[in-house]
Amino acid sequence: MNPLRLLLAVAALALPARAADFARPLPTPAAADSQCANLAAGPDGVLYLTWCGPGDRPGERALKLATLAPGRTEWSAPLTVVSTPLLMENWADFASLAVGTDGALTAQWFQKQDGPEARGYDGWYSRSEDGGRTWRAPARLGHEFVALAPLSGGRTLAVWLESARVRDPNAPPRPKRDPNAPRPAGNPESATRNPQSSSAPYAPSMKLLARLLAPDGSALREWTVDPDVCTCCQNTAAVLPGDRVFVGYRGHTAAEIRDNKYAVFDLAAGTWTAPVTLKDDGWKIAACPVNGPAADSRGDALAVAWFTAADGVPRVQARASSDAGRTFGAPVQVDLGRPLGRLETVLLADGSAAILWLEVGDAENIAGIYARRLWADGTLSEARLVATSSQARASGFPRAARRPDGRIVMAWTEAGDPKQVRLLDFDPASLVRSGKLAAAPAAIRRGPPPILELCESPAALNRLASHP
Repeated sequence: MNPLRLLLAVAALALPARAADFARPLPTPAAADSQCANLAAGPDGVLYLTWCGPGDRPGERALKLATLAPGRTEWSAPLTVVSTPLLMENWADFASLAVGTDGALTAQWFQKQDGPEARGYDGWYSRSEDGGRTWRAPARLGHEFVALAPLSGGRTLAVWLESARVRDPNAPPRPKRDPNAPRPAGNPESATRNPQSSSAPYAPSMKLLARLLAPDGSALREWTVDPDVCTCCQNTAAVLPGDRVFVGYRGHTAAEIRDNKYAVFDLAAGTWTAPVTLKDDGWKIAACPVNGPAADSRGDALAVAWFTAADGVPRVQARASSDAGRTFGAPVQVDLGRPLGRLETVLLADGSAAILWLEVGDAENIAGIYARRLWADGTLSEARLVATSSQARASGFPRAARRPDGRIVMAWTEAGDPKQVRLLDFDPASLVRSGKLAAAPAAIRRGPPPILELCESPAALNRLASHP
């Protein structure tokens, strides 16, 4: 057995509530050397699994797709969405798929820029009208952290993060400012400075954009949802009745406050609500924590979970709505005391939600993927261990979707050499309402605080020094 996998198996004994008592493994269609899995449920109950793995030709990597029909335990044979030497695989910024109301599939992924002086990567997407057997010619879609939401008439809403500092290459260079020159009186920018410079006016580095795609993939309209957002956290989109879409994301201010926000899109009006903060946690941090919110909906029921480490205390919090996001219950804390974040949310048939997250274990590099059920009135179930995982980036983010029989299928990456996408399912009905927060097990409370995976951060910020 691979040494890391052996360590994970042994370390599972140190975690409370063995996963084997709660979840059962499913066969995986993903071959060895696979990662970055994601799951989506179609309106007919079919589950769609996407992942990155070996390509169709030497030197290539591929985005693969397999389906799981209702009542079945075996996945379909894998299909290829795209196979290219430029495929970009990232533990946090991964591909996804949306199933349209017309049955068509829209997939999005990321490719490294091509050319001798190319840097970075871009989002790409394609559409299939035959269940993934063939795909239209790919086209670019945004920059990073793309989320898709299927709407009526085969239309799709896409939201993503885009640099707010891209300049026209043909524009003349900005004149250099004399640091000794007096600043004009009444300058509206003088009260807000760029955290990176004491002399330059503050300028956001990332914005949240949205585009409405027609059934043929063409762009119908585009919006700036928020002109100042965190630089590398996932966005989440949940479809509401009446072609409305709840979009959650991590915001940002000039004072380096990075609390989670949301805005709601209305297709009929073609408008967005003003961004609203999910909770004023006041997390001030000079780097992105790579930990976006996760939302899901079912009819008028909606739930969203998010991660914060305000005041040096990491927490997973969640809110639920029973009126399609018009009002929310009070925020509740979901975690057991040492959360790493990496969230997923799945709405259940009764309007409650299953929240999944990573919690740090005692053994080095070990983490548990836990599940907890949240009801609209804010009560919670006890937390249950779903699977033993790793704190390493290679383990990625757990992704989950609900089957018609009510069971939840979860995908995650088993770290090792090679990595491989693993699958299991569990019955959320066993997550029984407790009416209160469960006490954190001693095995979880002990030990050092979690180490956050920060983006654009000096090494000194990689630990929550003020955690109690």
